[in-house]
Amino acid sequence: EPISPDPIREMLDGMSLEERVGQLFLARCDEDNALEHISTYHLGGFVLFQRDFRDEIPGDSAQKKFARYQAAAKIPLLLAVDEEGGTVTRVSSLPHYREKRFASPRQLYRGGGMEWVLCEENEKCALLKDLGINANLAPVVDIATEKNAFMYDRSLGQDAQITADFAANVVTLMDSWGLGSCMKHFPGYGNNLDTHTGIAVDGRSLAELES
Repeated sequence: EPISPDPIREMLDGMSLEERVGQLFLARCDEDNALEHISTYHLGGFVLFQRDFRDEIPGDSAQKKFARYQAAAKIPLLLAVDEEGGTVTRVSSLPHYREKRFASPRQLYRGGGMEWVLCEENEKCALLKDLGINANLAPVVDIATEKNAFMYDRSLGQDAQITADFAANVVTLMDSWGLGSCMKHFPGYGNNLDTHTGIAVDGRSLAELES
């Protein structure tokens, strides 16, 4: 039987070098120039922050704005947020989107195990999907044991096996909603300090990282 053509390969073959390169980028959204940037740079998508939601009305202007972005793109955009829960909540930290921000997985697991974690993750998926967001830069799968570690509050707070089960469950749930996921960070912050503000040196051995 003849081999069916690969639609992705066919799409790539019809793209210019500039279009291919543009697809590699999730850009910070400049709302005033977003439509121009989509068409000029052929962006793969936008990373959206709290400012992109703050002045919008859920159920109306937020969805309409993101729909305009998609309509301007030749290839559908990834519209992504960091909605981890806890200290990193770009949408649910705004009270007109949710009365209370999503809790951190660490807090939820401590209170009710994986059942509580997945219950809130399901609600999170529903909110993002309704807004027209199709990717969440989560879950966090770091393992941090020291309270002064940058990732301590953002991590599940369990060992590697339970953290792996958490990741598998969350990614599967997000996929069922049609949401892309991003398991971060690798090789892992561990107990290091914040690399957004400086360089961190990790003294762990390769064997410990691999385990």
